[in-house]
Amino acid sequence: MSLSWSVPDLLKYRQEGLSFHEKVVLPLEQFRADPEIRNVSPIDVEDVAEFSRRSVTFHLHIAGTMVLPCAVTLEDVDYPFSIRTAETFLLDGSTVGGDDEEGELVHRVKDERIDLVPLVVEAILVEKPMRVVSEKAKTAPNFSGEGWTLVTEQSAKHQVDPRLEKLKKFFDE
Repeated sequence: MSLSWSVPDLLKYRQEGLSFHEKVVLPLEQFRADPEIRNVSPIDVEDVAEFSRRSVTFHLHIAGTMVLPCAVTLEDVDYPFSIRTAETFLLDGSTVGGDDEEGELVHRVKDERIDLVPLVVEAILVEKPMRVVSEKAKTAPNFSGEGWTLVTEQSAKHQVDPRLEKLKKFFDE
């Protein structure tokens, strides 16, 4: 089974319902919107589809691991994710806009096909954290280079701003 159906094929499951559990390999090109994502493991997608008179709602659980750069060392960091989302598609071609009556986002069916891959990719992109730090960078002593040192919160509390050093001498007198 894939993550794409034609509407007539999908409607065959209206009475008994549709559920599946798939491993999906998404090419890295799908994630080009965020160049920090260096790799994505095969994605585990579980779904239960709920049919109503005019729509179908996919209740998705998406799990996997993405590889991101460490914010300190730029080394690869495995970042596991687990996402739960629901995506609703209008089946009857209604002219309802982007939101239904409850304010929930709904999608229109294009070319009589429902494809969940772009929505899975979007959910993963939204789940990506702003930054990750590797365990090595967390436990390493002080990083330093030519003209710079890494300042942690602890050392920053005990460090006096060099611009205020003369002011400190003023109060010592």
